[in-house]
Amino acid sequence: MVGGREYLYESRAERGFIYICLANSLVKEYLDQPPAVAFHWPDGRRGEHTFDALLTLTNNTRVAVDVKPKSKVLRSKIVEIQRLIEEQVGSSFAEIYLLRTEDHIHPDDVHDAQLQLRARQFACRASDDVVRKLVNSLHGWCRLRDLVAASGRGGSAFNAAIRLIGEGLLEVRDRSRISYECFVRRARA
Repeated sequence: MVGGREYLYESRAERGFIYICLANSLVKEYLDQPPAVAFHWPDGRRGEHTFDALLTLTNNTRVAVDVKPKSKVLRSKIVEIQRLIEEQVGSSFAEIYLLRTEDHIHPDDVHDAQLQLRARQFACRASDDVVRKLVNSLHGWCRLRDLVAASGRGGSAFNAAIRLIGEGLLEVRDRSRISYECFVRRARA
């Protein structure tokens, strides 16, 4: 449950994808298991497909997504199904059609998304202001633990830094997993 809402998923990868989407500031709305879409197979048979998610981005672009283990991609015919739906239904359902496998859903990204979502629940304006001021004075990389210590605000400063990472004002070196030990710097403009 995130934000008081339960999301439907059938696999660990799909659950991870949900976290990543919910933490992404470009995703305005996440609809799990949207209504089925009808299409026709090349031999004329009617088919129906339910996508795992329908995202609406902040620019109102709709993205239809299937999340599958890569070992099941060929057998499921999902690539062909998506192609047929895109050709026959097109932008009346979504402007973009995506397939995501475990290759696209890295455990570090899932971890970071979960941290982002948790940090948002514990917003503290005072800590945000202190950490933002420290970040604005950074000239190069520092450990996240040192930034938190310099704030004098403890765990609430860690959450503030996580929120700044999510806002794109603070960046993590080498896209490392977010932790007290990762290196961060003020994001370049």
